[in-house]
Amino acid sequence: MTALSAKTKSRRPLDPQYITLDITYRCPLACRFCFMAKSSAAAKPAGEMTPRQLARLVDSLAGKRRKFYISGGEPLLRPDLPALVKRIKAAGHYCRVITSLSHAPASVEKLFAAGLDELTVSVHGTPAIHDACVGRPGAFAKIAQVCARLNAPPRRASSRLVFWCTVNKANHARLHSVYKALAALGPDAIAFHHLDFITARDLAETAGIFKSELGCAANLKVSQDLARGISARRLYAQIHKIKAEKDPRVRFDLELSAGEMRKWYDPASRLSKKGFCMSPWNGVWIAPSGEIVSCQPLGHRLGSALKDGCLGAFNSPAYAGFRKALLRRGGFLPTCSRCGRTAYMSGSRDTSRRPAP
Repeated sequence: MTALSAKTKSRRPLDPQYITLDITYRCPLACRFCFMAKSSAAAKPAGEMTPRQLARLVDSLAGKRRKFYISGGEPLLRPDLPALVKRIKAAGHYCRVITSLSHAPASVEKLFAAGLDELTVSVHGTPAIHDACVGRPGAFAKIAQVCARLNAPPRRASSRLVFWCTVNKANHARLHSVYKALAALGPDAIAFHHLDFITARDLAETAGIFKSELGCAANLKVSQDLARGISARRLYAQIHKIKAEKDPRVRFDLELSAGEMRKWYDPASRLSKKGFCMSPWNGVWIAPSGEIVSCQPLGHRLGSALKDGCLGAFNSPAYAGFRKALLRRGGFLPTCSRCGRTAYMSGSRDTSRRPAP
């Protein structure tokens, strides 16, 4: 046995803490800035896991406390969602559901009764702005009604209500008004998320990496037109105005300087992000069919949680190859440059701290 093979054999398998579980890609809304709709050229994996398959998946991840993030699409389209939350909580895990409340909002109370730790609601404006963004009149009013019920006595105890607002063309110049409208609904936290999109140059470079190093296509689409009409100067002023409120509930993903914000929203600019993406090492992303993907934005398929086992696919040679490609590029692929997800070591340039593939 060579020294290299001995080292590989002795390396402990990766054991993710974060489990992002997309249980459906169906969604009744038509958000104009939706990354899934605008940027993913891959055909979504066919079918959805059954309630029994989802239960087996949760059971297979016993052994330590993990954080489950249930998303989609719109997860409330699955009537078995409360039972899934109850199973996750019975196993001792943390559970968050990410929803637009666009379907069956009354079932939210069942989620809290099942022990849900956090409800994250996607809401992107004042009533008029939000309804226009998602293409559904009355969408904001429905969210407000649910929030009023959740905040009414006896108020929810240990569970959190979080708002997720995506910066886009319709809301960026009025973001302070959006903050006021959201704060009035009584959430525990408000997260403003910078717009995700893919430039032509970043996609071309990423496609070359996928072809030469991973032997497949990068199934993504150019979506830089989503940034058209967004003034970084006006957006920065609005963010500064929100920060002047000194509301401890508010955060921005990511925190950008005025110069970084100009580059972010200018598709012609080269944007070099700080930090290092840790998601492929500390979290697993599972598509509705049970396929393991690198992350939802990339959608790179790396095995099956049903056929290979979740931890088996996460420790597969295919996934190791993807991690090596990421390591060779300092922690981010070119198409990651406008991704605001914060599952990485922010600001780290110390290569000694970076994980092994």
